Amino acid sequence: MQLTKRTGPFPFPKSSPQSREGNFSEVEQPYTTEEAMLEADRCARCLNPVCIAACPLQLDVRGMCDAVARGDFETAYRRIRETNALLGVTARCCPQMQGLCEDACVWHQDGDPVSIGMIQRFVSDWEEFKSPQPDPPSEGDTGKHVSIVGAGPSGLAAAELLKRYGHSVTIFEELSFAGGTAWYGIPDYHLPKDVLQYEIKRIENQGVEIKRNVKVGKDIALAELMASSDAVLIATGSKDVMKVELSGREAEGIFDAYQFLEDVFSKGIGHYIEAPTYKLGKNILVIGGGDSALDAARSALRLTGGTVTIVYRRTEAEMPADPFIIEEAKEEGINFKFLASPKSFTATGGKVSAVTMLQMKLGQPDKTGRRSPESVPGADFDMRCDSVLLALGRGPNSFIQKQNGMKVGKNNSILVDGTYRTSLNGVFASGDVTTGETLVVKAMSQGREAAQRIHEYVMNCEDKHVSLFDKYFGVRATKGFYEKMLISGDERLSPPP
Repeated sequence: MQLTKRTGPFPFPKSSPQSREGNFSEVEQPYTTEEAMLEADRCARCLNPVCIAACPLQLDVRGMCDAVARGDFETAYRRIRETNALLGVTARCCPQMQGLCEDACVWHQDGDPVSIGMIQRFVSDWEEFKSPQPDPPSEGDTGKHVSIVGAGPSGLAAAELLKRYGHSVTIFEELSFAGGTAWYGIPDYHLPKDVLQYEIKRIENQGVEIKRNVKVGKDIALAELMASSDAVLIATGSKDVMKVELSGREAEGIFDAYQFLEDVFSKGIGHYIEAPTYKLGKNILVIGGGDSALDAARSALRLTGGTVTIVYRRTEAEMPADPFIIEEAKEEGINFKFLASPKSFTATGGKVSAVTMLQMKLGQPDKTGRRSPESVPGADFDMRCDSVLLALGRGPNSFIQKQNGMKVGKNNSILVDGTYRTSLNGVFASGDVTTGETLVVKAMSQGREAAQRIHEYVMNCEDKHVSLFDKYFGVRATKGFYEKMLISGDERLSPPP
């Protein structure tokens, strides 16, 4: 008998707000085996699983849920690992209710969707901690070599698929740790770094080489990679922050929130706590309304135990941040000031001491559908502070494209065609460097799609263009793939040719 309500708390079990004070341990708590099986059994096993269509990585939600409900965790892992090399990461980082799998779940129409993210996390944890499973099958060595610039989610996803096709793959990463934003931009209380490290190590064990502390364009030229590789993929992510040119911006104590997160987490939170480099004081303002603003605020609160206020120019209803993250921030004591935008900074003795704010109101909708903020004349006010963290958005990392004269689009994003090719012959690009900031799962999806195009390019089969979605869940479904999987649970599938 199927349940109509979620097995566990909505959206997921959490640690108490009191236990989070100064603590970077994971907030989200896992399902027990019984909870995972009961929740998975709620899946309707739709003949047309729209949850899969809503997942950028085509995660086989239906196959996972059916197998978990039976207690067959090995099959469940195999089904979802086939298209996703960072299972534990995406289970925790995806905002499943924001236009993704859970939002598309048929049960969401009349009540609570199946807790797909929690079930996925259960399966990935089961594999990591209880029963390590073999990697997906790979093809024989092709003799082709692909260089990838950037070991973030997009580059890692691309590398894993290319390696499964039998190509030699080397990733060049400028930092000491691989993972990109997933490593230094997502705090440990949301994504424990041992989960990310485990899954990156699995990719390396498949034969992908990651050269750390190597910056392409400084330590090695892009031209060298082009000469020594059959193809190059650039996946350097977002890096260029929006400039804030306001009076008093040069005052001490005004920091880039993105750089703050990178500095705090790039060498591990334990390392930073032992040797902190930011003097934030006890009264901190965070300017911005996205996930990074929330992450900076919650991290600052844990590090200082002070008063942290997020200032956003619209109302809470328009905030782009995940609503569940906003809820957690409120539980922890983060303050919010809405309909306010910085006008200028005031310094005392060279250090910021206050921010003059414009009082805002909402006007007509902009191109995103959100109502545009407008200042209210004569309603300026001051907010005192010890420091300010600016999280107003980032554009693509423009270093390589500027250095190599590549064609660019909006905000210096690398311009690519429908096959992820750049203006340089044999050079492809994917992820945030082509779009600006996006979700981890969407960057990974672009990485896999780019890898498919690279595979077709190096193997001279571009006339046989393959849609990963159609190959995994279109053609196979019409051949009774799901029915065979549900009956036998033993399908082992290689990448699409």
